[in-house]
Amino acid sequence: MTDLFTSPVLRVEQPRRVPAARSRYKVFDGQGTLLAEADERDVPLRRQASRALFGEGDDRRTVHVEDGRGHPLLILEKPKSARFPVGTWVSTPDGALIGSIRMDTHRFRYVLLDMAERPVGRLEGNRSARKFKVLDGHGAHVAQVDKKWKGAATELLTTADRYGVEIFQPLPDPLRVLVVAAPLAIDLMLYEGKDWPLDAF
Repeated sequence: MTDLFTSPVLRVEQPRRVPAARSRYKVFDGQGTLLAEADERDVPLRRQASRALFGEGDDRRTVHVEDGRGHPLLILEKPKSARFPVGTWVSTPDGALIGSIRMDTHRFRYVLLDMAERPVGRLEGNRSARKFKVLDGHGAHVAQVDKKWKGAATELLTTADRYGVEIFQPLPDPLRVLVVAAPLAIDLMLYEGKDWPLDAF
């Protein structure tokens, strides 16, 4: 099993770029070892330009996650928000659904669902949507996902984001996989729309 699914501490980072016409991430363990990279593929230049100019955060995005050796691990898909419930679907590399992360009644609350749409946990965020308690199906606090503050200029004018994940105990599948996918899903749903038509810093 890849270290991505065994490490109790993860750090997810986005490159500091303006704008983020394509979603890209790097995943490290607690010691800074690169565990995985994730990015969108084959995004037409016209779509990238549209995202850059108009900040189309509700656009459909499909992100492929690979380990440090280039072996495929996961696919995350966020449908166009205007047409579907706000959420991100997580699948295996061959397209088999693992589960989904769906926004609840508020932008800071999410339900974690298995492939049969059964709840296996939830994310309870604070009102700034930066600190998320991960609760299992019994309501126990089993992990924490936090979006780190990177300074006003970086936060407002770039799409560079950083997340920390701490898992307090061994988790069963699919909850474990959904927790690992949670920071990418949160970023796709909440923060990928802050594209600005500016030159990179």
